[in-house]
Amino acid sequence: MSNSALRKARDLSSDVRDALERLLGRALQEEETISVQTYPTHEAPTGSERDEAWRRLLERIDKTAARVANVPESELDALIDEAVDFVRHHPAA
Repeated sequence: MSNSALRKARDLSSDVRDALERLLGRALQEEETISVQTYPTHEAPTGSERDEAWRRLLERIDKTAARVANVPESELDALIDEAVDFVRHHPAA
């Protein structure tokens, strides 16, 4: 059983399209693609578990920053722009 669906707006039944437009609060355009995913939820960590998650996040950020410490900011910006452009034009299936 799949936990995701990817459909073109033009291929949706009117009932499904109406429901999605109500959920989004706007009309869908014919050329748009809709992605729906389901996943189990979990409670956010609290107390020491939350503190540990925060510590790990900061540690990961510091490691990433250290890897690019000598890369010029303009190059980093260009790489980020390239990655964003790729994601926008290559949606996940």
